This record gives sequence, C-alpha cells and structure tokens, in this order.
Amino acid sequence: MIYSYLIVALLIVFGAIGFWRGWLREVGTLAGLLLGWMIVIAAGEAFVNVTNRLYLMIAFILQDGFDARQPAALIQSLRRNPIVDPRHPDLFLGVVFAVLAVVAFVAASRYIAPATGWSSQALGSLVGVANGYLVTYLALHYFAPTARVRLPIWPGAGDAADALGRFLPTLLVAGVLFAIGVALLSSRRFPAKGSPRAAPGRTKG
Repeated sequence: MIYSYLIVALLIVFGAIGFWRGWLREVGTLAGLLLGWMIVIAAGEAFVNVTNRLYLMIAFILQDGFDARQPAALIQSLRRNPIVDPRHPDLFLGVVFAVLAVVAFVAASRYIAPATGWSSQALGSLVGVANGYLVTYLALHYFAPTARVRLPIWPGAGDAADALGRFLPTLLVAGVLFAIGVALLSSRRFPAKGSPRAAPGRTKG
C-alpha cells in the first residue's frame, strides 16, 4: 500500500516541478527521458559488458594479478563473480537510466527558456505529471519490479510497474500530440518577425 501513496506523491511533486519550469523545459525533459530509455534498451547489454570488463581489469591490477603465480586462475575467479550480474542487470540499468534522466533535466534547464506566464506554467504541470509517470514506471520496473500497488483506477492489487505500464503508451502518445498542438498554436499566436509590411497609402515616386 505504501507504493500507492508514493506514486501519487511523486506525480504531485513532478507536477509542481513542471509548473515551476514551464512546458518547454518539461517537453525537452520528456524527450531526453525517452531518449535515455531507448539508450538503456538498445545498449544496456553493452553497458553491462563494458562495466564488467573494467571491473575485471581494475580488480586484477589491485590484486597483483601480474605477479600472481596463477594469473589465469585469478581471471577466472573474477569472471565468475562480476560486479554486474548479466542475468539480473535491472538494478545497474536503473542506475544508468537515473544518470541519463538527471542529464536530461539539467540540459533542459540550461538550454531551454524558462516559463514566461501562467499558461506556460499550467501546461508545464501537465507535462511534468507525464514525466513523473514515466520516471515512476521505470524506477519501479528497474528497482522494485515486485512492488504491489492498489489504487482506485486499478481493480485489485497488482504489480506496480505492470499497472503503470498499461497506460504508458497512451500517455506518451497523448503527450507528444499535446506538445505538437501547443507548439502549433504558439507559432500561430506569435508569428515570426522580420518581414515588415509596407505602410498603406505610401508609394514611391
């Protein structure tokens, strides 16, 4: 039951952060989160292999492997006990995604303009909730896959990650369409400058 309250609290916090940052920064953060998720999915195995190889090299040096009588036996022992278990890499991949999420948040705050009005902040709160939903789902998926949740929108108790995952595709599609719609409305409301019109009634000659 504690996970149910935690999910609600996280969504509220992310909504408040989105209100403070504005919708442009939140949309940029959402793009970064999705990119980070795709990187973890596509290159997660490579991250695990590289990390284990680096650990093996460092551990071999620290344990004086070059001066050992049987360096091959030491290498085999280190390979049997990798720092990241390739069969259960969820915790490690969760840490990788967390780092990428922080990078996305910082980059959006640094390179995207802040909120300029109440409307931008209100829209930011909505996108912030979407970001919170995605982060919460992935956090439960990687760090607490067996967590149980019971909320009114889900009949009966079930795995928290699975429950959130049911609505994730719909939420992401709605978020993308929402961002595109707001961008189009903003471009029509504030047309590009630099093309002055000739004043009526004034002609040369």
